[in-house]
Amino acid sequence: MPQDTIEETDCDPAYEGYFKGHNREVTALSFHPNGSQFISGSLDKTIMLWHLKQLMRAYKFKGHEESVLDVCYSPNGNLIASASKDRSVRLWVPKVNGDTIKFTAHSSAVNSVQFRPYGEELVTASNDKSIKLWFPCRRKKKFFKSFTQHTSWVKCVKFSSTGKLLVSCSDDKTIKVWDITSGKCVKTFNEMKAPAKHVEFHPNDIVIGSANENACVKLYDLRTNTLCQHYTAFEGPVNMVKFHPTGKFMLTASNDSTVKILDIVEGRPIYNLKGHEMSVTSIAFSKDGEYFVSGSTDQRIILWKCNLCTDDRKSPTQN
Repeated sequence: MPQDTIEETDCDPAYEGYFKGHNREVTALSFHPNGSQFISGSLDKTIMLWHLKQLMRAYKFKGHEESVLDVCYSPNGNLIASASKDRSVRLWVPKVNGDTIKFTAHSSAVNSVQFRPYGEELVTASNDKSIKLWFPCRRKKKFFKSFTQHTSWVKCVKFSSTGKLLVSCSDDKTIKVWDITSGKCVKTFNEMKAPAKHVEFHPNDIVIGSANENACVKLYDLRTNTLCQHYTAFEGPVNMVKFHPTGKFMLTASNDSTVKILDIVEGRPIYNLKGHEMSVTSIAFSKDGEYFVSGSTDQRIILWKCNLCTDDRKSPTQN
């Protein structure tokens, strides 16, 4: 059984079990809004839906012609969206195996897809260097606008919690923040040494976090346009970062086969979780922050109980 490197207490993350069903690397994870189930995507071209209580898979969704690179639930949990190397995005009804709508979203691999937190739109990012905003539905899709200032592959794009901004990262070594209404890039952060692989908004939308190819995690303050925290406690590229819903902790996934938890209030790593045998490629928190899952090139998905003690400390961006 995987063990935390720190002596366990009531506030330590705990291993709950693992899921095995994919036969290639797990690339993406997303919890249902009610926290009872989650979905995973894989290089094996499939999406799988899992229930927490049974520790077993419920459905396998097949349809993509190439690797699935990202998955997400809609805000109400009624739809699943998946992005693929086959250039398409598919919409799935979670309870109906095989019921899917496909649309070709880009001219190259689609690396990232996310539904708007409040609304029905979704955003995609691609190796064709563009970001696109869509209004999808069961019968047709409507294209809204493109964001095209990146000069190389766009690896990730995410909405702010209000749904008014986007943040993206690219192999052009920039992180950009976009105003959705105007379609304009309003901020650019330059990653001088290596590009970011993943970006996320902090729950308060004032800070963004990035997972970087040069084995570090960075936090940027949007009010001052400066780097406010920098973590180097990794032995390989960092593939993904996720903020805990409280905004006080950050989860990281790295090629060094570990899942690390950072206390971003105190500005230090606090847990180094060793459960996977190979690179950790994807992570996700449940909406209430009670659980998280991690996926790996070892084809396993591990379920963890957070058990993080959230005291009365302020978040790192509060005065």
